Amino acid sequence: MEKVFGLPATGLAITMAVLLLFIFFVIALSATRRFILVKMGTRNIPRRKGQSILIVVGLMLSSAIIATSLGIGDTVRYSIRSVTLDALGPTDETIKGPGKEYLGGEYFDYSHFTRIEQTTRGNTSVRALVPVINISLPASNERNGLAENNVKVRGIDSGYSNKFDTLKNVQGEPVFIDALNSDEIYVNSKLSEVLKITRGEPITVYTRSGRSDFTVVDILESGGLAGGGTNPYILFDLGVLQTLLGEEGQITTIYVSNRGMGESSLDLSGDVSDFLRSELTDKAVAQEIFDVLKGSGIPALLSKESENLRDEDKDMSENLAHLSSTLSSNIFDQEFIKEIIGYQTQLVVTGILDKAGYGNEAMKVAAASSSLTILRVEESKKDGLELAENVAGGVTTIFSIFGSFSIMVGMLLIFLVFVLLAAARSTELGMARAVGLKRRDLVQLFTYEGTVYALIAALLGTAAGVALSFGLVLILQDLIDTDNFSIKPYYSGVSLLIAFSSGLILPFVTVVFSAYRASNLNIVVAIRGLRDEFVKKPPQPTREKLYAFLWIIIFPVRQLKHLITGDGNRLGNLLLLVGFPISWPISILISLVTLSGRHFYIVLGLLSMALLLSGIITETGASFFIGLTGFVLALGLFVRFIASKFIYDSESVNQLGGTFEGGLVLLANSLPFDFFETWTGELSEPGPWFWPVGGAISTAAAVWLLMSNTRILIALLNLVLSRFSGLRAVTKTAISYPMASKFRTGLTVAMFALIIFTLMIFSVLNGIGDITSEEPERVTGGYDIKGSISRDLPIAGDIRDSLMMSDFTVVAGASNVPIEVRELEGGNNIFKSSKLVSLEDEFFQTTKWKMAHFDPKYGSSEQDIWKNLAENPNLVVANASVIPSGDPFGPPDRSFKTSYVEPGDVMEMQAFPVEIRERKAAVQPHKLLVIGIVERLASGTGWGADSATFYSSRHVVPKIVDENVPFDTFYFSLRDRKMVSDYSQKLERTFLAHSMNAENLMKSLEDENATGDAFNKLFQGFSGLGLVVGVAAIGVLSVRAVVERRQSIGVLRAIGFRSGMIRAQFLIESSFITLLGIVVGIFLGILQSWLIFLEISKELEGAKFVVPIADVGVLIIITIVASILASVIPANEASKTYPAEALRYE
Repeated sequence: MEKVFGLPATGLAITMAVLLLFIFFVIALSATRRFILVKMGTRNIPRRKGQSILIVVGLMLSSAIIATSLGIGDTVRYSIRSVTLDALGPTDETIKGPGKEYLGGEYFDYSHFTRIEQTTRGNTSVRALVPVINISLPASNERNGLAENNVKVRGIDSGYSNKFDTLKNVQGEPVFIDALNSDEIYVNSKLSEVLKITRGEPITVYTRSGRSDFTVVDILESGGLAGGGTNPYILFDLGVLQTLLGEEGQITTIYVSNRGMGESSLDLSGDVSDFLRSELTDKAVAQEIFDVLKGSGIPALLSKESENLRDEDKDMSENLAHLSSTLSSNIFDQEFIKEIIGYQTQLVVTGILDKAGYGNEAMKVAAASSSLTILRVEESKKDGLELAENVAGGVTTIFSIFGSFSIMVGMLLIFLVFVLLAAARSTELGMARAVGLKRRDLVQLFTYEGTVYALIAALLGTAAGVALSFGLVLILQDLIDTDNFSIKPYYSGVSLLIAFSSGLILPFVTVVFSAYRASNLNIVVAIRGLRDEFVKKPPQPTREKLYAFLWIIIFPVRQLKHLITGDGNRLGNLLLLVGFPISWPISILISLVTLSGRHFYIVLGLLSMALLLSGIITETGASFFIGLTGFVLALGLFVRFIASKFIYDSESVNQLGGTFEGGLVLLANSLPFDFFETWTGELSEPGPWFWPVGGAISTAAAVWLLMSNTRILIALLNLVLSRFSGLRAVTKTAISYPMASKFRTGLTVAMFALIIFTLMIFSVLNGIGDITSEEPERVTGGYDIKGSISRDLPIAGDIRDSLMMSDFTVVAGASNVPIEVRELEGGNNIFKSSKLVSLEDEFFQTTKWKMAHFDPKYGSSEQDIWKNLAENPNLVVANASVIPSGDPFGPPDRSFKTSYVEPGDVMEMQAFPVEIRERKAAVQPHKLLVIGIVERLASGTGWGADSATFYSSRHVVPKIVDENVPFDTFYFSLRDRKMVSDYSQKLERTFLAHSMNAENLMKSLEDENATGDAFNKLFQGFSGLGLVVGVAAIGVLSVRAVVERRQSIGVLRAIGFRSGMIRAQFLIESSFITLLGIVVGIFLGILQSWLIFLEISKELEGAKFVVPIADVGVLIIITIVASILASVIPANEASKTYPAEALRYE
């Protein structure tokens, strides 16, 4: 991929590789100086093999998840690129008609090609051109009765085809278009497979003039001019196809091939496209537009609008900025033509002018734009490869976000491991400090051990991630593979390097932080083995704190002084100085925290308030919510400070403070997304990466709240256990240990909670989607079959005359045309692209589509709205895509959006006027009234209704485009719904000459739901990888617990505990910790799902919030059983301990 997480992939890989080499260099340099520390740090790895395996398993997860995400992204990218390169072959640019035709293929005169061919002879960047006709037609093999209703038919000019591309048959032999007679054709291997037709056999092709028979001369390899991907193709001589279609002297496309082989020709694509656009643009018209736009104030206006669009539509913002710059320089050149030639740019510019009061200028630009382009030039290969990059980047981001919770769990495991190791070796480390080792030596000791774990985990994790990505690709093949696209597994070296480097660097950073924390032990306490606690330094005088803070203000000067005087570690000082852009602000923040001491809440509150206000002013949701979280945390810390002044029991202070801190943060992150908009105004939606950040904050707050109230938890458990005398003793001891070690228990609970939280969201939201299964008519409209025909092959007369109407209850036709729409009085008064669908009265009388919003003046129900629509040609209904909604993964939606309705508005709306005109036509717009908006579910069977679409009566379209538009879509309802599958095939055979594709709507809906469920399970499984880390954490905890509590086990055995009771104690302990994590995760998952449901229910009437009890039960059982299994071996080891041996143990 060219970009990973929005960063250049190659640059990221090189940066991470350099950072990795630097880390290895520093470690190697330190190791050579004091190799004894390496021996001390790594000697326990082979000694405790089981513990080491559990640690590596947990650590390797981050590498595996990143490697899997990148691998799937690489596969998607490679697959799309393969389809693009295969389909286009040597074609780099495509020249088509001006885009004004909507009733079938758009033809233009062959003389345009002659002129372009002559013009490009002097351009050394252009290798070859070829004129063609591209059209879709039905074809059949009458010998076996097989037919294909959508065959790509291509007519190629034999005078130019040989130079442009080499056609080969399946045997690899070259074939030539000029070898074809008037009754002969070539077919590609895909069509040969579909129709089971071979060389020398007849094939029937259907056109408007009827059916025609041809002979298949040869079967061609797919690719290039022979058609790529898995599409079936027929190749004609251009002249023969022109005669067959009645389009003599006409073509639809000119293919352009640049010099260079493969992707190297892309380097010339920009220059060639600019050259062709310059030749195919009416320069006089372009000059006219330039003269209008360079007028007083317009360049500055475009510049201002560019700033406004920066966050909403980056590409359009850049276009406007370039256009403004060109106009300001008053130089009419190719750059101006390049910017103004885009259709969307023309719409935006005229809209900006109209909105700013430049009505006459807007009219002049709109009128001139309709004749600006003679022919369109598309950078086909470049656009296809960019699509591959964008889709792959989106897929990688999605998988990375879902896997980020597991990565966080892996980091927590590293931290937990080193907390346990520090506690287990406290006596050893204390003695080492006593005989002369410094604190930095302990940091190095732990770093060496952690680096070995991280290196092994990164190697194994990357390998596992690559294997897992290929495994998931096999699943994706079944889910995504279509007739036009197939998945091809692929993994790039750049992604491999990024996966390995990140899988090593992330654990390393966590290891260093953990090692630094573990090094802060008290020598006396550590040697005596009294408690696992850290150094409590005497209070530092305020004067010293202030002096240190002032030194931090001039941080670079301080580090330079340390380097010159040799104060401290020279290498460390040098690194801090080199990295001062990062280390300086961090040092200032740390110094502020130290200076404020117990009054840290003041610093946190001020910083958070600044961030919160910044979010309100800039309308940035992420800044606002982060600031809000910090502010409520500061309030909790303030409560803790006040409590410490009046309550002298430190445990009660901690309980009260922790309750407020965790509770307030959890509350702030659990409020509905639009809760604050009454006071703040509308805030921008946080990006997709904010979801895992918010989930981590909520989880941390919930665990902090839980662990601050262990006294209440223990009291409740004692109350319950008092009724079970047999379990009381074992369970009390099992619970008391984790409750005494709150920090390590909290870390383990957080691990399970993070993963269960993610899985719960998937489970609950999957249940919300079941509404399409319960009420399918809201998607299908209540119809059984949707039949779509080719616009080049319309049905003459009434389709009902060709049907046995006794088999049907409804037959309703529709047609659609591209239009431009704007609000007449609202805020969105810039013409935007859209579609207008014209429907027969039968559709209005029978459809079961529901309205998300409608004006009660026009009826009290959906039926009333549809009835008014059928009777009044001045009314229209829009689909839900006209309501603004952000998509963080997709490109900006430039189709029409209304300012009258927002997501979450009540069903009742006020009808609003719009102006609609024919696309790319300088005509007077027509005023229509929007009286309702169809709910988003209905778009599932609409007319490509992912973009703005309007529905009207049959009389509206002829008024807009000034001609009759034949039906191209039909909806059928059968009397006997058991016959839907058979009748779909029957309709396709009946209307084969019109290229009908009959879709079984219920089957399509069921397939979509099945695919959605499969993807949901796939993401659940991917996110659930973190459970492996949680189980590993339980295993590590159990192993360390057996070692730490050996004497305690001996005492228990001495006072009468049997071996079975000891085993049960450890198993109950692990189950208890796991259960706490499960409860927190389920609670947070349901809470977050409810917030998401509130947003979904605003646009989806009748959506139900249901917690899938069965799924939750299975999840609980699997998690607890896995944690028990991870604790079985340590529990058995503990149960075999002899009292005398344990009590002698030191």
